[in-house]
Amino acid sequence: MKKINLLLIPLFFILLSLSAFALDDSEQEFLPIGLTEEEMLRLDEIGVAHRATAPPSGEARNASEWERSQGVIIRWPLGISISLVAELSEDVVVTTIVSGTSEENSARSAYTSGGVNMEHVDFLHASTNSIWTRDYGPWFIFEDGALAIVDHVYNRPRPLDDVIPQILGAEWGLPVYGMSLNHTGGNHMSDGLGMSMSTELVYDENTSLAHKQVDSIMLAYLGNDYTVLDYIESGGIHHIDCWAKFLNPTTILVKDVPTSSSSYALLNARADYLSQQVSAWGEPYTVVRVYCPYGTAYTNSLILNDKVFVPIFGSSWDDDAIATYQNAMPGYEILGFTGSWLDDDAIHCRTMGVPDRYMLFIDHDPLVTVSDTATQYAIAATIEASSGEALIAESLKVYFSVNAGSWDWVMLEASKQKDSYLASIPQQAPGDEIRYYIKAADLSGRIETHPFIGAPWAHTFSVYTELQITTADLPDWTAGETFSQQLEAVGGIGTKIWSDKFNDLTSSGLSLSSDGLLSGIPSSAGPISFLARVIDDNDNVDEQSYGFTINDAIAIDNSELPEGSVGVAYAYQLVAAGGTGTLSWTDRDLDLEGRGLTLSISGLVSGVPTDSGTVSFTARAVDAIGAFDEQEFSIYVSYAYVCGDANGDESVNLLDVLHIIDYLYSDPAGPAPIPSEAGDANADDDINLLDILYIIDYLYGSPPGPEPLCP
Repeated sequence: MKKINLLLIPLFFILLSLSAFALDDSEQEFLPIGLTEEEMLRLDEIGVAHRATAPPSGEARNASEWERSQGVIIRWPLGISISLVAELSEDVVVTTIVSGTSEENSARSAYTSGGVNMEHVDFLHASTNSIWTRDYGPWFIFEDGALAIVDHVYNRPRPLDDVIPQILGAEWGLPVYGMSLNHTGGNHMSDGLGMSMSTELVYDENTSLAHKQVDSIMLAYLGNDYTVLDYIESGGIHHIDCWAKFLNPTTILVKDVPTSSSSYALLNARADYLSQQVSAWGEPYTVVRVYCPYGTAYTNSLILNDKVFVPIFGSSWDDDAIATYQNAMPGYEILGFTGSWLDDDAIHCRTMGVPDRYMLFIDHDPLVTVSDTATQYAIAATIEASSGEALIAESLKVYFSVNAGSWDWVMLEASKQKDSYLASIPQQAPGDEIRYYIKAADLSGRIETHPFIGAPWAHTFSVYTELQITTADLPDWTAGETFSQQLEAVGGIGTKIWSDKFNDLTSSGLSLSSDGLLSGIPSSAGPISFLARVIDDNDNVDEQSYGFTINDAIAIDNSELPEGSVGVAYAYQLVAAGGTGTLSWTDRDLDLEGRGLTLSISGLVSGVPTDSGTVSFTARAVDAIGAFDEQEFSIYVSYAYVCGDANGDESVNLLDVLHIIDYLYSDPAGPAPIPSEAGDANADDDINLLDILYIIDYLYGSPPGPEPLCP
C-alpha cells in the first residue's frame, strides 16, 4: 500500500486551500459526469488548482489505450462493480483513490469479499469530487522513452479532481507537465503514433485561444497532430468516447443508431468522413459500426492489454455488441459488464489505464501491398526498451505466413541507426497474401509483439504485378446499335475501379461503368476518343487512350429493279450505304428459291428466270457488327417471245396478222399480243395497222420485207 504524506510534497498548501470543496461520500457518488446547475454558477473556478508548466523539452509520444498497461485508476466510492474490479486486478494494478484510511478499509473489505486480487491493489489517499477518473485523470506520454504525465485543466469546477494528476505524479515519481488547456479525458483519443482526435468542445471551452493555438498546445505537450471534429449531438457532454473509439492505429469504432435518431445522418456522415482519412500507418481508416439503440453506450469500453471491457445493458443488443468487438479485434478477450451506465457514460469514463512504465515499445509501419515479385520484402522497426535493459538478440524475429499456411520466421538485425532493426521476408508469387508480426524481448522479462495482439490480428500484405490495361483497342461501330465492350486489366490489388477520366463520352450515347464496361447506343456517326483510367485498392493507376469510329446506319437503296424475262439471263447489283465493315447480303425469306434467281453475299441479284410473273423478296444487308437494314423488292418477269408472234405460237405467220387485226378492229377487241412487245413488229412503241402491214410484207412481199424488229 502507498499513501501520500502531504507534508512532504509541494501540494500541501494547494490541497489545504481546496479542503472546503470536499464533499461527503454520499454526495461524491452522485455528482454527474456533466455540470450541475450549481456548478454552472461556478465556472470561474475551473482551473483554480491547476499548475501550468512548460511543455516537455524532449520528444513526446502520447501512449495509446491498447499499448501494454501496468495499471488502471479508479475512485472509491466506486462507479463500477466489484466484479469488474476483480477482473481488472487479474492482470494489472488497480489504483483506487480514497479520501483516507476509513475509505481504504471499506474498499479493502469489499475487494476481499468480492474476489479482487489484493496483490494487484494500490491505494492513493486524496480527496476527490467525482468518479470520472477518465475525465480528470492524467494523460500519459513517453518523453524520450521515459514515462511522464500531462495534466490538462479539468473542464469542471471540481478542484479536488483537477489536482489528481499532480498528486499521482508526486506519488509515482513522474514528471508532470501542466498545459493551460481546458479539456477532458473522455474527449480525447490517441493512436499512440502522433495523432489524436476530439470534438469541437475543446475549441468551445478555450475561446481565448485561436484554434491553431489549441492545436499547437496539443502538439507541444503530447506530440500529437490534432484533429477536431464537429459535434454529433445537439446537446450533452460532447465527449468523443460517446460515439467513437480507436481500436488500433487504423481502425475506429463508430456508433450506429436507429434511423429515427436525430444523430443518424450525422453519424453516417462522420463514419464516411473518417473512412476517407489517412491513418498514421498511411492507409485509410477502417471504420467499424456498433449498433447502439437509445440508452446504450457500447463505444464507451476500455482496452487493457489483451482484454476489452465492454459495457452491457441487459439489452437484446448486448450480444451483437460483443460480437462486433470480437469480429473487429481478433485475439482479444471481449468481456461484458453491467453497471449504472448511461448512454453517454460507462466503463471508459470511470477508468483510466496506466501504461507500462518500462514498456518495450515496437514501432513499425506495416506493409499493405507490394508489386515487386523479384526481391525480398523489407521490414523496418524501431524497438525501444524503456526499462533500459538490453534487447535479447535471438528474440528479435519477424514471423510470417503465406496464404494462411504455417508460420515461419526471419531474424531482425540491428541497423546503423539507434533502436532500428531490419528483416527481409522472402519473395513470393503474385497473388500471394502474407501475414506477419514482429516479436521482441528484453532482459527485463518483457516480451512484445507488433501488432500488440500478435498472430490473431497479424499485419497482412499482398503481392501483385503492376496494374496494366490489356484491352488494346475498341472496334468501330454503327450508329443506333447497342454497344458493349468490357475493358480488361491485369495486376494490381483488390477491386479495380474504372472511369472516363475527362468525361469525353458525355453526349456520345456511351458510358464507362466502374467495372470497366463500355456500353450504350451511339447517338450519331463520327469519331469517338476518350482516356480510360483504372485504379486499384492501393491507388495504383493505369490509363489508356482509345479512339474508334461510329459509322452511319445501314440504308439500302430502294430503287425499283428492272424487269426480267423467262429464260433470259438477269443481273442487277443492290446497293447500300453506311454500316461498319463489309456488308453481307441475304434473301431473308429465301423467296428467290425455285425462281431461277439468287442474291449473292455481295448483293448481286442474278440468274435465269424460270417463271413469268412478279417475283418479290426481302433483301437484308448485314454489317460486320451485326447491324442490318432490310428492303422489299419486286422483279417483273415476262415470257421470252418471237418478234411478230402476236398469238404466242412461237412462229410468225398469217395467224399473227389475224390476231393483231382481231385485237385492233374487233368489237369487242380480241386478246392483246402476248407479250405486247411481240405485236409491235416495226418497233415504234405502238401496235397499229403499220405492224400488220410490216408482218405481211415480211411474209408475202417479193422480195420479203425485213424481219420484225420489236422493242
